[in-house]
Amino acid sequence: MSELRVPTLALSAEVLCADGRSLTGRIFIPVTASRHTGPMRAEEWINEAAPFFPFLPDASESPLVLNKDELLALSVPASADPTLPDDPESPARKLIVECGGRRFEGSVVLDMPSDHARVLDILNRPEGFLTLRVADRHHFVQKRRITRVSEAREG
Repeated sequence: MSELRVPTLALSAEVLCADGRSLTGRIFIPVTASRHTGPMRAEEWINEAAPFFPFLPDASESPLVLNKDELLALSVPASADPTLPDDPESPARKLIVECGGRRFEGSVVLDMPSDHARVLDILNRPEGFLTLRVADRHHFVQKRRITRVSEAREG
């Protein structure tokens, strides 16, 4: 049956669950993407329709199966999305995203047509997770858990 397995890359990740638990370990990203050449990007993977995924906690030999609906956020190294569109012409906004008592800060790229390039438009996209970029990390915050969003002041 091993010939039926999808080849994957192990990627270090931090998971923050809706119940407050925090886990560090690895997620498994397919080595090929269906929409472009090369490996699937972490942003594509987290926004896939599959509701469950395997997560291998550090110092464990047995994976857990996690429910995406019970995630508050998942963080990965920015290198996990090496081909993520990062056009300097695309406008970006620094945001403060609150999920109950948790707060995340980072930038979102507004890579949409100019007549739909508002923060509100990004939040209303059908994807389940908002990508916040912070230096060398990408945080995928579950949109249904977001309670407030505001633009961060520059400087």
